[in-house]
Amino acid sequence: MKKNKLKTIVKELEGASKMHLRQSKEINKHVKDMVSQKSPLYQAMSCWDGYTAKGKKDSPSGKKTAGGNILKVNNCVKD
Repeated sequence: MKKNKLKTIVKELEGASKMHLRQSKEINKHVKDMVSQKSPLYQAMSCWDGYTAKGKKDSPSGKKTAGGNILKVNNCVKD
């Protein structure tokens, strides 16, 4: 492999790392906003006060994802 080709690959990888870091920070900021605002999406992902998620289970409502699979929800158990 040519020396210049390796330098090009290194530059591309460094750029991708920076981009993914920036994306992860943006998503983390959004998650923090969801938690602070108690958005319905965050509430659907979490358990009630006094309960902890212990894995996943099929949705009791039987709702399905766009792919036709049964939706998975947190298996919330009392602390």
